[in-house]
Parts: sequence; C-alpha cells; structure tokens
Amino acid sequence: MMRVMVKGAFRALQAQRGRSLLAATGVIIGVCALVVMIAVGEGGKRRVLREFESMGKNLLVVSAGNVSIRGGRVIQHETATTLTRDDARAIGDKVAGVLRVAPVYDAFAIVKKEKGVVRTRITGTTPVYPWVRNFHPALGRFFTEEEVKGRMRVAVLGYTVAQSLFGAANPVGQGIRIRRIPFKVVGVMEAKGVDASGEDQDDQILIPITTATIRAFHVTYINTILVQASSEKIIMGVASGIRHLLHSRHMLGRRADDFSVNSMEEIMKEKAKAASIFAVLVAAVAAVSLLVGAIGVLAVMLLSVRERVQEIGVRRAVGASRGGILFQFLVESLVLTSVGGGLGLALGVFLSVVVSLVVGWDLVLPLKGALVGMLVSIFTGVVAGLYPAYKASLIHPIQALRL
Repeated sequence: MMRVMVKGAFRALQAQRGRSLLAATGVIIGVCALVVMIAVGEGGKRRVLREFESMGKNLLVVSAGNVSIRGGRVIQHETATTLTRDDARAIGDKVAGVLRVAPVYDAFAIVKKEKGVVRTRITGTTPVYPWVRNFHPALGRFFTEEEVKGRMRVAVLGYTVAQSLFGAANPVGQGIRIRRIPFKVVGVMEAKGVDASGEDQDDQILIPITTATIRAFHVTYINTILVQASSEKIIMGVASGIRHLLHSRHMLGRRADDFSVNSMEEIMKEKAKAASIFAVLVAAVAAVSLLVGAIGVLAVMLLSVRERVQEIGVRRAVGASRGGILFQFLVESLVLTSVGGGLGLALGVFLSVVVSLVVGWDLVLPLKGALVGMLVSIFTGVVAGLYPAYKASLIHPIQALRL
C-alpha cells in the first residue's frame, strides 16, 4: 500500500514538475545551508584546536606596547622599546609557576644566497624556543646556549625560506647572508603553517638573540617574551604575576602598562568566535530558506488539493477513507520535501568541499550533518503537508462529483 502511494505521489509531482521544483527550492537551499554550516563549523573547530596545540602548551605572550586581540589576530596599537632580556630573566626567576621563558626580537631583513634573494622575518631567540612553541627542527639542529653567549652567526631556516633559497637541496652546512652578514645554516624547522595571527611561521629565519640584537640589528630591546606556565590551571595567576613584576621593573607608578600580556587560549577563543560568525550566518540562511520552503510546499499542496477535488471524490466514492486521503497527500508532501532534502544534501556536500578548499579548513562531512538535513526536510514535509492533507480528507464525495 505504501509503495503504491509513493509511486502515486511521484506521478502527481511529475505532472507539475516546474511547480514542484520551485516549491522544493527553499528546502534544497535550507538543507544545503545546514550541511555546510555543520561541515564548516566542525572543520573550523578542528583547525582552531590544531593551531592551539601547535602554538605551544600553556603559553603566554608578553608584547612590548599596547596590544589587543581581534578575531584571533594580535593587533599592535602602540610600540615600545622598554622590554628587555633582563625582563625575561626576571620573569623566569621571580614569577611563580613559570616553566620556560624565551625572549624574542624579530624584524624583517633581506637574505641572500649566491643569486637567490628573499625578504623574510629574522627571529632572534634562545635554545628553549622550540620547547616553548612546540616547534622543532626537521633537519639539522637548533642553536645552543654556547652559540647564544658567543653571538655566533648560525641560522635555522623556516621551511618556506629553505624552499625559496635552496629548493630540494639540503641547506644544512650552507652559507647565507643576512643584512650582508655571513651565517651558517645549522638546521631547517618543520613545516608549521600560519599561526593564530595569520602569519606564516615557515617564512622566518631563527638566529641567536644576541646575534640578532647586537650584530644584526644593533638594538638593546626585544619585541616579545614567550612564557610557558607549568600548568594550565595557573595561567591566569602567572599572567597577573608578570604584569605586577613588569609594572614594578618599568617604574610605571600610576601610568598605564607599556606592555601587554595575552594567553594563547584567549587568542584561540577570539579566533574561534570569529570563525563561528560564518556558521551563524549560514544557520540564518538555512532557517529562512526552510521557512520559505515550507510555505512553498504548503501553497503547492493546497493548489493540488483544489485541482484534484474530483479525483478525491471518486476515490471516496469507491471506498477510500478520510484517513487514506489524508495519508496520500501527506506522502506527496513528504516525497516532495525528501527529494528536495536529497538534492540539498548533495549540493551541501559540494559546497562544503569548495569552502574547505578556499579557506584552508579541514573537510569534515559528519554523518550528523546528513542525518539532521534529511530529518529537517521530513519535518518540513509533515508541517507543510498536514493542513492540505487534512483539508483534502474533509471533501465530501457527493459534493466533489457535482463540480
């Protein structure tokens, strides 16, 4: 019986293909938007989680000047030259709960290798940097504490720089010039990708901080201090201790801080919040589209009932029950929205693939998305088809046959 009704529903909808397709358009768009929202949302969560893990565990970033976080990006409002390596040492010695401290001075410079030339970020730091940032050499080694103390001209290339200057060749042991100063390449970092602020972590060269500040750039200050707390539970306490210590060391009194302290967790939360805006917009599109789709299906089914009054009368005259008539039109509504849901599901998968390729997020097509999409289309069919089906079941056979 059910099989016969479904076949009849398909025949009825095929008789008015254009009208049926227009009615299903809202359902198609709504289900498509739902699938895209779930896929993109899950992909965004995975991307943020992976970035958070790659940035370093329990990490605090102390920046010189006034810094804020917007959409997961670190925005520099004011610069300062008051942050020093002595501040970094004081944080490691005097703030409770600090596991590791890596001072950083970075600036852009021209790097040459025979005929190859690139402009990249030069990052001066210390040997604990790979452990603080969870960022280690893939080839060769990182520089040592002795090389930092000796202001040695050794360099560890980021993956992008290594590819640009040396191609497929092994750079370890080769020579380069940074600001015309000769350096020996001792290692190549693993490929890391972009960080939370959107900067390519592979487009940099790491050198000893003493070599960077004294030999290469001739400065007495640093830009950043990376601080790794011993536990996630005490990050906020460590941040408070750092602020109190630096405020006192810089003798600021009642003046505002000339530094900023942010945790990577705060940066990642802001990035996740920014990523969720897209999902919210898609959800709004899905809700509006499904509402429009439900109204369209309702209108089509009411029109179908009006056009098929005599058919309903004949069926009632030969013994069809009111429940049978109601169920017939309800099945037609469900078939219409189910077909729309299937098309929307296919379109949603296609668009999810496109979005993941464009924004660089993981492609996640969970079964949950497909299940929710089809359940929503079925629910839409029931809601939109129930009233027309009920109205069809009320038609009296004698009155219908007189028309």
